[in-house]
Amino acid sequence: MNNVDPVKESYIRFQGSTFHMAREDRAAYERYLKLNPGEDLLGKWDEEILEGLFAVLREDEENVWLRHNQIITVLNRRRVDLNHWVSRLLDEMEKMTELDKKNKIIILETMSGHNSREDQGGVHLICLYTDLEERMVKVMNELKNFYCDDYDNLNTIGWNNIIDRHLCAVNDYVRAYKKYGKLNLSTL
Repeated sequence: MNNVDPVKESYIRFQGSTFHMAREDRAAYERYLKLNPGEDLLGKWDEEILEGLFAVLREDEENVWLRHNQIITVLNRRRVDLNHWVSRLLDEMEKMTELDKKNKIIILETMSGHNSREDQGGVHLICLYTDLEERMVKVMNELKNFYCDDYDNLNTIGWNNIIDRHLCAVNDYVRAYKKYGKLNLSTL
């Protein structure tokens, strides 16, 4: 085993988050700093992370949103071929219209940047760094168009008014798109 293997293993285990690596495994973080892997090597490791995330994306149907969020996080590092990986993500998102409302709302939130960090959302990433904006708009229009009523409320924190959460998620997506989108669209 060479010096790269344990660093790679830790990098993949923490999905490329050096923050979490430093906080949860200081020795792994020190090895990472000592190796000082370049962008090319980190890009190869990010591709392995993405392969793993896509492999388990639909494994837990109640938490597809989580894997989607993790994919967007890795893609936002911009060390991989974004057109390839975003196209693959959009392929998967085209199938997400069948997900439950909670998953779809959180995916909308992830795409918009979770209300506060639009520059970390999928809309920002796709509009500014790929040529897939038009496809994203089509996919998002399908994903965001569903009806919520009071019967959809969940008895958990953050989900007791699903109508408002859905409306906020859609509005945040539209706001992010208007900020970063390049297409002249009359309606979103």
